[in-house]
Amino acid sequence: MISQTKFKIANATKHLVVSQPFDHISVTSIMEAAQLRRQTFYDYFHDKYDVLDWIYTVEINEAVKYCNTYRYWPQTLLKMMTYFEENREFYQKVIEIDEQNAPEKVITNHIRQMVGNIFIDLSKKEQLPINTDYCSFLQELLSRTLLSELKRFLRPDSHLNLHDEVANLRDYLDDGINGLLLRTRRIDSYRHSQSL
Repeated sequence: MISQTKFKIANATKHLVVSQPFDHISVTSIMEAAQLRRQTFYDYFHDKYDVLDWIYTVEINEAVKYCNTYRYWPQTLLKMMTYFEENREFYQKVIEIDEQNAPEKVITNHIRQMVGNIFIDLSKKEQLPINTDYCSFLQELLSRTLLSELKRFLRPDSHLNLHDEVANLRDYLDDGINGLLLRTRRIDSYRHSQSL
């Protein structure tokens, strides 16, 4: 069970990130907002970047739990993008952080792992004869593409709503998966993800 104190620190951090530049946020300001002693922070986190990493990891895992497989990849995509939409203001600020410990690395690694899990599951389900190097290539390419599109979607000047964004991503991924399945002769005709 996760400590309530940890949640208080995380929530205070989220509120501060939305309301002021990240470089103005300190451990002291976080703990003042959480109404806790400054020293308590170090019982739970190393630094303010660690808090951001923890927020993303805990919240995204809760948002997409039980659907990180090939069979449920459309649900995974929808839940992931819904999470970012619901936390849009926070992640607009987080994605802008361009420092050594920036949370983008945690987000990138999560997306890479999620894509990898789905491809491993797809390979087993369809008994795909793909070599490991190509799987790694696809995993890297798709995770970078999804991160790039996520950043574009989060920008304040983005004009796509959540529904249209998810529909476009779903079609893009459907096209890629179908191309792979058609090329390896696992299917004879295009198969929409709704029918999986």
